[in-house]
Amino acid sequence: MSKKEAIDQIVKLSKEHNITVDEIGAALLGTSLKEKDGKWLTRLLGYLGGAFIFGGLALLAAMIWDDLSSAARVTISYGPGLISFILGIMTVKDARYEKASTPLFIKSAFLLPTGMFVFLHEYADGDDAQLAAMIVFGILALHFMLAFASLRRASLLFFGFLFWLSALGILMERANVPGELIGLSMGIATLVFAARVDKTKNRAISPFYYFIGGLGFLWAAFDIIEDINGLDILYLPVTICMMLLSTRLHSRTLLLVSTFALLGYLGYFTDQYFADVVGWPVALIFLGFLMIGISAKAVKLGQKIKRK
Repeated sequence: MSKKEAIDQIVKLSKEHNITVDEIGAALLGTSLKEKDGKWLTRLLGYLGGAFIFGGLALLAAMIWDDLSSAARVTISYGPGLISFILGIMTVKDARYEKASTPLFIKSAFLLPTGMFVFLHEYADGDDAQLAAMIVFGILALHFMLAFASLRRASLLFFGFLFWLSALGILMERANVPGELIGLSMGIATLVFAARVDKTKNRAISPFYYFIGGLGFLWAAFDIIEDINGLDILYLPVTICMMLLSTRLHSRTLLLVSTFALLGYLGYFTDQYFADVVGWPVALIFLGFLMIGISAKAVKLGQKIKRK
């Protein structure tokens, strides 16, 4: 029976038995809710079971850690992460277990760097922790990005870019790049990445990168402008431009970050220039009304973004 024939049959039966559309919808909704509740409980118990397993392994490793050889320490710390990653790849290729791939990739993203740091601690000479972190995060960025190129999973892209950001930030710090410039450049790069990802099927990870990209950029911009005497008012148009950008990008996350940055700056500005004058209470009242107005405008912008 084709889909059209099935619909015709449903219409015929509903007319014969005087069944309304609301009754059909209620029956379908009740069934879907029951299935959703069952799947939710099964998924929750599965996550808890996996957490208990890895928690037990971690506790056992900690108890016998001093009695293990270097090779055993690397195996027990790196092995579970590698196995989780391999199982994640296997589940992606099997439609029955595809949803299990995301938690497996998440576990591997936490366990793999742990094992790599243990390997460097056991076998590498020197105590340059910064260099070790750059090597580990760089390798993991390549590792997850290559896997994403093949499997196209959002979780792989999420951790691949996060590891790349970490390695790049450490590299720029070792090159003695000023912290404000690091924050500005990496913030802009993260926002560009989030905007590009937001137009793909992996858009679920874009809010996180909108958040850290906007936060990093605005924080670094404030550090730069704050040091310029008498010109810290320039931070006001920066935050307003970020709010306008959030409407163009249709990102309520970026709108939230820029709104709080603007409110925080207004508090800083009034405390900096009006705290020791007689008009300080009046300035506080004015600031309160200004914050209410900004929050109302932010709500309207958020509703506009949601409609779009």
